[in-house]
Amino acid sequence: MAGEVSSSDEFYNVIQYGDVLDAVGQRLDHHGVDPEGHVTVSPNAHKMSAKVGLGERVEPEDGDEIDLQLHARSGHSGYHGLKYELGAERLICSNGMTAFVKDHSYEQTHGEPFQTGLAHHAVDSMIEGVDTVEQRLSDAQNRELMNQDEALLVLHDLGIGEYLENPTPDLINAVREEVADPENPSLYETYNAATYALTHLADSDIPEYRLDDGFERAAELLEYGDGIPHPGILGENAVESRADTLIDAENPEEEEYWEGETETVRELLDAHEIQA
Repeated sequence: MAGEVSSSDEFYNVIQYGDVLDAVGQRLDHHGVDPEGHVTVSPNAHKMSAKVGLGERVEPEDGDEIDLQLHARSGHSGYHGLKYELGAERLICSNGMTAFVKDHSYEQTHGEPFQTGLAHHAVDSMIEGVDTVEQRLSDAQNRELMNQDEALLVLHDLGIGEYLENPTPDLINAVREEVADPENPSLYETYNAATYALTHLADSDIPEYRLDDGFERAAELLEYGDGIPHPGILGENAVESRADTLIDAENPEEEEYWEGETETVRELLDAHEIQA
């Protein structure tokens, strides 16, 4: 399963997928966790993605339970190292989540032999970091974007639409599914809209290991430095970026995401006091 690369102690060490899973499973057993999850491998065996339950659950608000997972990704193409990230599944809607706390992300390259200790450290860190995760998700509920239209522009700016069959309609449906008040969408709700779209509305031709990249983009809604991003800056950047494309570029071939979007973008520019 080494794909089109060969092992060389000096330049490239083939990391077998089974070794990764064995190391993760051994450490979960040390913590008394019976591993559950699934593994996907690309047709040419160049990429592997595993999602393994950590036996830990958080509840950022009453009734909104989230099972924590360890996500492990590796590849044999010569370009992909080995990465462990914190992931989760939101139980009320089966939304996937990944990589929203960088402190619980670890990786190694193929320039060094497989490090069993790094796999063990990743498991330890994620199991011991439950309080950090719960606080991060709780804090995101109290930070709000300007309105639902700005939330849509943020999701487009993150590139979530690239993974969907019908980008704008699907994102609108996802936002309506997750946002309680269209005038005050929180970062947590906007993140849930992104993960809802990726979990339930993604193009069926996109394999899971590629969707993982989409989940990492969505995680930017919950990760900035040691905390979460400021919604004002996040929204302003998305609005300004869209204005550059839709208004300032004067590109007649650029289509609106939705009817009347140009006027909406102008209104948001005014709200942010940005000169168009």
